[in-house]
Amino acid sequence: MLRVALRPRFLGLLALMVAATVACGLLASWQWDRAHRALSDRDAGPTDRGAITALMSPGDVVTNEISGDTVSASGRYAEGEQVIVPGREIEETDAVIVVTALLIEQEDGTTARLPVARGWVPATDVTGPDGALDASLAPPPPTGEQQIQGRLEASEAATGGVTAGIATEIATPLLVNEWGSPMYAGFVALQTPGEGLSAMPDASSRFSRGLDWQNIGYSFQWVLFGGFFLYLWWRTVRTAYHDELADQRETVAALATAPDSAESAAASPSTAPSPSTDSTPQET
Repeated sequence: MLRVALRPRFLGLLALMVAATVACGLLASWQWDRAHRALSDRDAGPTDRGAITALMSPGDVVTNEISGDTVSASGRYAEGEQVIVPGREIEETDAVIVVTALLIEQEDGTTARLPVARGWVPATDVTGPDGALDASLAPPPPTGEQQIQGRLEASEAATGGVTAGIATEIATPLLVNEWGSPMYAGFVALQTPGEGLSAMPDASSRFSRGLDWQNIGYSFQWVLFGGFFLYLWWRTVRTAYHDELADQRETVAALATAPDSAESAAASPSTAPSPSTDSTPQET
């Protein structure tokens, strides 16, 4: 099989597969470095990124590099733009997160909305007499100009909707339909909760909790892809080798049966036509 593998055609194919394997290895290393860097940054604690207006623009994605870091913002809370997000377990309590839109003036004179998780309350605090959640029972936001500081989180995945001031997730795709645009693609969890609220827990975003393991999984996936390319080359060479062996066996078998056929043909008597008998009567 080695002689088959050393043929120019298969050597060229091997070079192509090795190049693909090296590319997969580089991609695996890149994904591994991303996961390791994110874990190292998290262990080192959050970084103060300063004003959110200097860090990003409305609509920019909250990347893994800045998710969990601290940002500041100044503005005023929008009247009537507040939702509650139930279904969270915080400190072994059925909790409801209170999210309010902070209006931030941009350099071009426009106003953008920043969802702010001001804190959480037990679900019983916002449950009406009928046993249903009532968003109007949540603590209202303070009025006037506000200076806030908190942890920047990526938007959660939008799988539900907003009904009567109750949102299924802290997801900007849901909130932008409810409040309007432009809007920052993420939210800020306050370090110091508002009056009547408890402080937000760490890593509220499902995105920030799962991304490191996702990158690690991608890294192993690229390694498997690289191994598959080399396996594909070996399988191609092996198939060609066995096909040639099968052809050689058929050729040898054909040559082995050829003399027997010739001897059989020689041993068989030829059937010549019998001479015809002259039936003409002799003349008397």
